[in-house]
Amino acid sequence: MEKRKTLNKVKYSFLIVCVCIGAFLITSCEQEEELKIEKLEENAEEITTKGLEQGEEAGVCYVGRASCSDNLTNDGCDFTSGNGRDMPNQYLMVDMLNNCRRESLPSNCNWWSNITQTRVIKIDLNNCCYPASAMTGRLDAWKDAAMYARPNSSYLITNYERIGGFMVTVYGPYRMSIRVTYRKKICSAVANPDVIKK
Repeated sequence: MEKRKTLNKVKYSFLIVCVCIGAFLITSCEQEEELKIEKLEENAEEITTKGLEQGEEAGVCYVGRASCSDNLTNDGCDFTSGNGRDMPNQYLMVDMLNNCRRESLPSNCNWWSNITQTRVIKIDLNNCCYPASAMTGRLDAWKDAAMYARPNSSYLITNYERIGGFMVTVYGPYRMSIRVTYRKKICSAVANPDVIKK
């Protein structure tokens, strides 16, 4: 009788330990998933920030913004000459994203019904003076951030929309929010029928 009681206590203790371990693992997995989501959001901002930092190397942040000539010219897709600041050109830059930095549907794909999703990317503008090439580099970095934020590889970028912004501190930067719209595609298994599989 004594052995049976001891055996039952051991079984219950083992069962309690197993339940605790299971609960711990489930909680850990949920926390890990939350950390992954946070990391993805941070990385999307980091891609944008890296692009901006690369552009800053080619620009000068004057104390008096009036010393920037603000004479940028563009061809609708890229800035072609001159110097300018990101703050007064933010609306134009979003238009340029829509003109040339959306993704076209590959020839072996079709749109999957009208399934769309949106994500918001955040862009820091600092109102510094940049040459045309650095401003175009910023546009490319913004597209990279939008590509990184896509729901998955079956979605393509179809639209950019500036939805707001605010000063992070009284001294800047100005954080602009862009809503990116993605549309789902479906593709045939053979990308190019002329290619013979080996």
